[in-house]
Amino acid sequence: MIDTSITIIGLGITSKLAALTLASNRRKILIIGDEKLKKQSSNLVTFFSSTSINFLRELHLDDVINQSSTINKISCGKLEDLRKKNKFQIHFQENNSELGRVISNRILNEILNAKLNENKNINILKNTNIENCKFLKEENILLLENGEKICTKLIVVTEKKISLIEQNFKNSLVKKDLKQTSLVLDVKSRTKNHAYQIFTKKGPIAYLPINENHASVIWSLDNSSDELEYNKEEILKEVNKFYEDIIFCDEVINMQKYKLEFEYRKKTFLESMVLIGDAAHSIHPIAGQGLNLSIKDILELKKHINKFNYLGYALGNSLSLSEYANLRLSDTVLYSFSTIYLDEIFKNRNYLVDKVSNFGIKAIEKNNTIKNMIIKSATGESN
Repeated sequence: MIDTSITIIGLGITSKLAALTLASNRRKILIIGDEKLKKQSSNLVTFFSSTSINFLRELHLDDVINQSSTINKISCGKLEDLRKKNKFQIHFQENNSELGRVISNRILNEILNAKLNENKNINILKNTNIENCKFLKEENILLLENGEKICTKLIVVTEKKISLIEQNFKNSLVKKDLKQTSLVLDVKSRTKNHAYQIFTKKGPIAYLPINENHASVIWSLDNSSDELEYNKEEILKEVNKFYEDIIFCDEVINMQKYKLEFEYRKKTFLESMVLIGDAAHSIHPIAGQGLNLSIKDILELKKHINKFNYLGYALGNSLSLSEYANLRLSDTVLYSFSTIYLDEIFKNRNYLVDKVSNFGIKAIEKNNTIKNMIIKSATGESN
């Protein structure tokens, strides 16, 4: 029997950050998962908002900050407007601070793994699955596929392909087939500190500089798009058509495809089990807010654990998890649907939509107050 305070199910970035956050007050943390369930993500990158950067500093993850690239300007707009450098585009810029930071997931995982190994309160159990869970009055029993048992007070699930979710959260899933695939390119480029979100007729394409000569390009395409079958040379030529007079990519180093998914759970807790991160929501990458949304989950969960602990409640009590879940649901739904509708507005082009969107873009670009509100919302400072 393994005895632990909190069991975190999943081996991804959210699990690792949650473990480092919750491993306080001498709580024992166990991370458990099956590496075979993790999809290959060698060329993926993570965008950290300014609020998430403060979160990293609180965890003393200075290596993440030092090895990431600063973003102090983001330009958004339709392709033809950015090319003409006309008024129908938005520029977000922070002169004295940063809008965010970008780091490759490979480097991020290496740093997090080293930090986990340093923490004596955190243990990791790999290559195993949980077969069943039994909720008791003061603790919970997790039965592993090898027959071993885990005694734990709180269960935090961070990945969606977990049997416990299907066993305990049936009929809670809201899902929309986006019929899109994300083409993620690892490219050589010479633009730094300036990110772009370009809306094309074929789908939004984002440019995130990683360092002085290296960037990530993420292109969301319909599943029927011919570009998904292009080789590296062909896709490089196509991308440079879009970034003509803006950026020039020299070479595609790596190229991978990921099916885009939009889903969230209406119910994210049961007894002493709570869903966070991908287990609770998957959003469109158009705003680069996926992990930042998960970090909000982690921070809010920690806040509720500490609040109810101060009030004398036991770790994992359903009252604290219920309050947490209700609070996070509204934020999740807002972010989830806003990313979808933003993509739809720019894809379904017609005269009226163009006029309305151009008017809105022009108004936002001229109004620093509105721009600051958008920045605060996107970076998490509005909470």
